[in-house]
Amino acid sequence: MQRTRTVEVLERQGGLEVVHASDSITALMTWMRGQDRSNWPHLLVVDLLPVQPGDRDVAAVGALREAGMRVLLLSGLSPRRAAQRVADAGVDGIVSKTDTEQAFLECVAAALVGEPAVSATARAAISRSEDAPVLSPQEAKVLALYADGSPIAAVAEQIGVRPDTARKYLARIKQKYASLGRPASTKLDLARLASEDGLIG
Repeated sequence: MQRTRTVEVLERQGGLEVVHASDSITALMTWMRGQDRSNWPHLLVVDLLPVQPGDRDVAAVGALREAGMRVLLLSGLSPRRAAQRVADAGVDGIVSKTDTEQAFLECVAAALVGEPAVSATARAAISRSEDAPVLSPQEAKVLALYADGSPIAAVAEQIGVRPDTARKYLARIKQKYASLGRPASTKLDLARLASEDGLIG
């Protein structure tokens, strides 16, 4: 669902008042600064993907949750690893953009009362493949950048480490795949496996 349709569904079918709609967390925060706290939304429906390292939007959403706002992620949920990171960072519910409007409204209702609000489609989209390696956050960054075509020197620069350190991360990633019986000796192999596992888009 796009933002306009999401607003329509919430208001017309869900009977809810949408107090603000915008295309960024920054715009929401700017709007909130000019409002009495009693006018702030009880539920924030947001798409935080793709997530960049050190993403300010994820941090801002965390602060809003600490202030008592509930957060429902409505997203295409790709890549899977990024969706998992957002889920791990803390949201009150997750809905796929491919879910029905009814499933979306059910998750909205559940999130508003503090109940688990993850649709079946979303659960399937973010669940880790049984034969996917468990990567550290830094390994996941290296894999995403390297598999996307960046040379190892560029990967190292982007994550703030020396090239030798980035190579060590890459060697550990390959070892983890090999230990699962899924060897990845080339960049193309890694890109294919990572894509199959939903670790990259």
